[in-house]
Amino acid sequence: MLTRRPLLAALAATLAAPSLARAQGWSPDRPIRLLIGFPPGGASDAALRIIQPRLAARLGQAVVVENRAGAGGNLAADAAAKAQPDGTTMVSANIGTLAVNPALMRSMPFDPIADLAPLSMIFNATNVLVVPVARPFRSVADILAAARARPDTLTYGTGGVGSPGHLCGILLDSIAGVRTVAVPYRGGGPQMMGLLAGEQDFAFSPIGNVTAHVAAGTLRPLAVATSSRAPSLPEVPTMIESGLADFEVLNWDGVLVPKATPAAIRTRLGDTVREVLADPEVVTEFGRRGLTPRPTSEADFAAQLAADSQRWQRLIRAAGIEPS
Repeated sequence: MLTRRPLLAALAATLAAPSLARAQGWSPDRPIRLLIGFPPGGASDAALRIIQPRLAARLGQAVVVENRAGAGGNLAADAAAKAQPDGTTMVSANIGTLAVNPALMRSMPFDPIADLAPLSMIFNATNVLVVPVARPFRSVADILAAARARPDTLTYGTGGVGSPGHLCGILLDSIAGVRTVAVPYRGGGPQMMGLLAGEQDFAFSPIGNVTAHVAAGTLRPLAVATSSRAPSLPEVPTMIESGLADFEVLNWDGVLVPKATPAAIRTRLGDTVREVLADPEVVTEFGRRGLTPRPTSEADFAAQLAADSQRWQRLIRAAGIEPS
C-alpha cells in the first residue's frame, strides 16, 4: 500500500504527464512574435526578415516581426522578459542590449541573464570605420590626430547607447587615449542616414550597411574592427594593423525567450532557428549583407554573453564612464 508521500508523488507525476507530453511534442497554437529592439534598416532587422518566413514554415505557424525601437534595445528585450513563457514570444537582441547596457544604464528594467533564456546566436557582423567622403580623414591615424588636436569635439554616430558601434568608439578612446563624442540614433538605419548627411565625423557600422555606399563613393572605409581583414573589403586594414593593439569588437545578435519557458519548447525553437541558419539560401542572403550565420547551442550562447558582459563592464569602468 502506498504511504502518503509516495502517493502524492505518484499523483503529481500523473498530473504532470499530459503537460510534459504536450511540451515534448510542442507546436505553437497561435502566431509567434519575434521582437527586435531597433527600427528597420539595420543589420538585425535585415537578418530577421530573412529568417522569418523560414521559421514560420518549419514551425507551421505565422511568425510576426515587431520592431520596438528604443533604450538601446531594452524596450523589446524587456517586453520579451515579461511575456508569457509559452513559446509564442521571442526577441532578437545584440551584444549591446544584453552585455553592455547593464554597465551603461543606471536602471535596467530587466536582467538579461536572470530574465531571458538564450536559444541560439543568429549572426556575427563586421564593423567598419567609415567617414563621409567630404571629411578629410584618410586613415585611422588622421582620426586620432584630429581627436588629439580637438578633444571632445570629434563625433561618431551609433545605433544607440551600448550598440556595437558605440562599443567600438569606447574602445577607440580607451586604447588610443583620446576623447571623442558618441551621437546615438534609434538604430543602424537612422544612424547611416545621419552619417551620409554629414551629421557625424565618422562611425563604426556593420559592413553590410556600408558596402553600397563605399561602392557609390559616398563613404570612405578606413579600417575594420576585427582581427583579420574582411573578404569583401580586402584592401581595408584592420584597426590592429592601423596601430591599435587588441582592437576587436564582436558584433553579434541572438534570439532569446522568457526565462521560464519550458526546456522542451526552448529546444524546439532553438533547433528550428539553427536549422534555418544552416539553410544554404540563408547563408547566401546573409553573406550579401555582410553577415555570417552563427548557429549555437544555448550553452555556447550563454557562455559568450557571460564573457562579453565581464569584458565590457570592465572596460567601461576603466574608461570612467558613469552609468546614465
